[in-house]
Amino acid sequence: MLDPNTINDETIKTILDNAAIEHQHLGGIYVTAYPFNFWIDVDQKRKLLIIYTYWDAVAELDEIAMLRFVNHANCSKIMLQFAYRAELGRFYGYYTHPYDVGLFPPHVLKLLQKFSSVFTDVVHEGIAGGVLQELPSCTDDDESTADVGEKTVH
Repeated sequence: MLDPNTINDETIKTILDNAAIEHQHLGGIYVTAYPFNFWIDVDQKRKLLIIYTYWDAVAELDEIAMLRFVNHANCSKIMLQFAYRAELGRFYGYYTHPYDVGLFPPHVLKLLQKFSSVFTDVVHEGIAGGVLQELPSCTDDDESTADVGEKTVH
């Protein structure tokens, strides 16, 4: 168990490195090893891990339709909280995990895996419902695949 007073960006990066989880430092820790990329912020003052990501809504979306989708996702999915920022045209997923008693590294890895999985499911629902943009189509011989990080999206 990691002492809560020692947890910072470097601690989280070490957990990711030890598990061979690809990541970068881009305005927070940007994790690229799961099916859907996301950021991790460490709020040391409040002792919280904040995991978040977003996906773009379709252009000229009826805001009421999107808010209904957000409400549906918040009522039907565990763990994540969802929100829509109309001014950016983005659908967000958040998870806040307290670590005031410490962190167990395998548990952190499981949280990250679950976060990406749940958000991926919700994005697919949003695409099917016509409120979120389609996923990019990349083929293995497409040069842009290298930028997508082993078929992850974001």
